[in-house]
Amino acid sequence: MRGAPGSWWTTVFISTLLLILGLAAPVRAGSVTVKASPSVVEISSFYQGHEITLTGVIPAGHQAVVEVTGPVGQEDLMRKGRVGPLWLNVGEISVSGAPSLYFALSSAADLLAGTSSWGFGALSEHLSLAGQLQPNETAKFREQFLELKKSENLYAAWPGGLKTTPAGDGRLEVAGKFWLPANVKPDTYKVCLTAVLDGKAVDQQCSTLTVQMAGFPALLMSLAYEHAALYGILAVAIAIVTGFIMGYLFKGGGGH
Repeated sequence: MRGAPGSWWTTVFISTLLLILGLAAPVRAGSVTVKASPSVVEISSFYQGHEITLTGVIPAGHQAVVEVTGPVGQEDLMRKGRVGPLWLNVGEISVSGAPSLYFALSSAADLLAGTSSWGFGALSEHLSLAGQLQPNETAKFREQFLELKKSENLYAAWPGGLKTTPAGDGRLEVAGKFWLPANVKPDTYKVCLTAVLDGKAVDQQCSTLTVQMAGFPALLMSLAYEHAALYGILAVAIAIVTGFIMGYLFKGGGGH
C-alpha cells in the first residue's frame, strides 16, 4: 500500500505530459502551411506563361522564404573559345546538381543575399562542374551558368517578394506571386515555405505545382512517344501545308 501514492503521482504526471504533447502536436504540425494556386497548370496551344499565387502561414515573429524547384539533373554545355579570328566550340562542360527551375521569394531582402541558406548563393554551392575548365575557373562558370538560366527566365529571385500579415490565430499569413514562364517543361515542381528565425530555418512545409500538356500539344506529345511513324507523317504534312500558305501569302503580298 505504501507504493500506491507514488504510483498515483506517476500516473498523473505521465497523463499530464501526454495531454500536453497531444495538445502541442497539432499546433506544431500546422504551424507552417503553403499552397500554390493554381496547383495544376496546363500548357495548351496558346500558353504564354501563367501567374502563380502563393499563400501560407508561419509562426508569429518569423520571416519566410519560398523556393520553387524542379527536378535536379545534369546539363551539358559547349564552351566557346577563340581560335584565330573565330569563336568556336572548344570543349564541353557538364553541370550537375542544377534544378530545371528555381525561384526564390523572401519576406526580408537579406535572406536571399550573399551566401545565405537560400537564393543563388546557396544554389551555386550545390552546382558541380566538370569538363573543359581549370579549377580556378569554376566560380566564374557557375556564375555564368546562373546568368544563362536567368536569361531563360528559368531562375529568378525576388527579395522582399513575400508579404506577411497577422492571422486571426496569432500566426502570420504569407502571400506572394511569381510568373511561370512560357518555356517551362511539363513536370512536378516543389513549392516549399520555410519559417526562419534569427537567420535559421525552424520549420518547413512543401506542396506541389504540376505543369502538364493539354489539348493539341498533348496530342502531339502522345503521337511522338506512342506513334512515332504517324507523328513523322503529320509533321511533314504540317510543314508542307505551312509552306504552301506562306508561299501564297508572300506571293500575294508581292503582287500589290
